[in-house]
Amino acid sequence: MTATSESLPLWGMRALVVEPDQTDRDLLVSTLTSAGLIVTAADSFTSAHTRLVRRPPTILVTEIRLGNHNGLHLAHIARWLRQQMILVVTSHYRDPVLTRDAESLGATFVPKPLRPGRLLVTLYRAYRGLLSEREVNA
Repeated sequence: MTATSESLPLWGMRALVVEPDQTDRDLLVSTLTSAGLIVTAADSFTSAHTRLVRRPPTILVTEIRLGNHNGLHLAHIARWLRQQMILVVTSHYRDPVLTRDAESLGATFVPKPLRPGRLLVTLYRAYRGLLSEREVNA
C-alpha cells in the first residue's frame, strides 16, 4: 500500500530539520520523509538561517543547542517569517527554562533520544491545532 495525501495528513508539507548530529539528523529526515514531507536539512544555525529566510517551511524541527547559537533563535525568526509555522525543538538537556521559552513561542519540546512515532504524533497534534485555530479565526 502506498502512502497518499489522504493517509498522511502532513503529506507534501515542507520541513526544515536543523540538527548538528549526523545520526539524529538522518533519523529526523528519514522519519519526516516517510510521513510524506519534503525535507531540507541543515547542520548549523548559519545554514539553517539561510534556508529559513530564503524559503520558510511549514515545519521547523531544530535542536536547541547549535554551537554558539541556539534553535530558539531560529524559532523566533521562523515565527516572524510565518506565523502559522509548526515549531518543534529538541534536546538531550531537559532544561525547564529552555522548555518554557520554546513553549512561549508556540513550539513543542521533544526530548532526545528521538523516537519517530513520538515526533510524528507531536507534528500531527500541532497540525490539528493549526486547523482548529484557523477555524476559530475564520
